[in-house]
Amino acid sequence: MDQIEQSFDKNIDRRITKIIAARKRGKCFLCFNDDSSILIERDLIFEYELSKNMLLSQTFLQDILHKEELINAKKAGLSYATYALRTVKQVRIKLKDSGYGELIIEKVIDFLKDFNYLSDEVFAENFIKAKINRKYYGILRLKRELSEKGINEQIISSLLPKLYTHDIALETARKSAERKLRSISFREDKKKKIQVRDHLFRQGFSLELIQVILKELF
Repeated sequence: MDQIEQSFDKNIDRRITKIIAARKRGKCFLCFNDDSSILIERDLIFEYELSKNMLLSQTFLQDILHKEELINAKKAGLSYATYALRTVKQVRIKLKDSGYGELIIEKVIDFLKDFNYLSDEVFAENFIKAKINRKYYGILRLKRELSEKGINEQIISSLLPKLYTHDIALETARKSAERKLRSISFREDKKKKIQVRDHLFRQGFSLELIQVILKELF
């Protein structure tokens, strides 16, 4: 049976001939008198009080399909946002790539925020802590990558001073430099210094902090 498309001929109504449970969990087929069908959530059967021989206008069918699309988008957004911490931007891109329109996407974003499944503040805090402790990022790289992930400047400016103090930055830069030194222990000292300097710069540490670390180590 052919599934009804999202756009209908509004002059043609359809009569339900069968409601069949689908193999896909929680889904049902609505079968119509023109041999077409749609796959929808079982809960929508009860919500719209659908039954055999019921005549549905195309406007009504559009409303049902819109609700079905929103349910599917919420499931997709929830799965993506709970598998790992995500930003609003990441969820928006994921849903857009999955073919959902802007109206549906914004409703899903609001849904995830309302139930605390999506928070740029929580994402940013966890990202900062992880990159400091595991990757030894400097503050400039943190700012750049958070911005690229769609975190707004207000959140970044609020969190970094609390989570990345000068003492933490100094210790992080020191650990990053020491790790780099271990990987280039076979180099002569002059080349070591250049490579450590360049490494710290790529990691996003300020020039002032880099100079402090280089004086300590060389």
